[in-house]
Amino acid sequence: MKLYGLRGFTHGGQKTLTVMSPDGAKAALKAIRADDGVITEAEPGRLTIYFERLAGTIDRLISLNNIEVLDKPGWDAKKAEIGDSTGR
Repeated sequence: MKLYGLRGFTHGGQKTLTVMSPDGAKAALKAIRADDGVITEAEPGRLTIYFERLAGTIDRLISLNNIEVLDKPGWDAKKAEIGDSTGR
């Protein structure tokens, strides 16, 4: 499964990673192995967001799950290419 990520930050400076896949949000959520160092926020019809709870866990999540991290223009282009499948 191909996974794409977009790094971000909360207002408090906490690192985040939003993930999408051509296979849909539910499939991506099931495929990703995350540990206790991240908080997973998954809601029906929305992309999953991972919040770093412990330093280095977002980087570990990316590496462990072979997530291709995109910059914002790349993310927007990929999301437009994938279309409606991102949130299902």
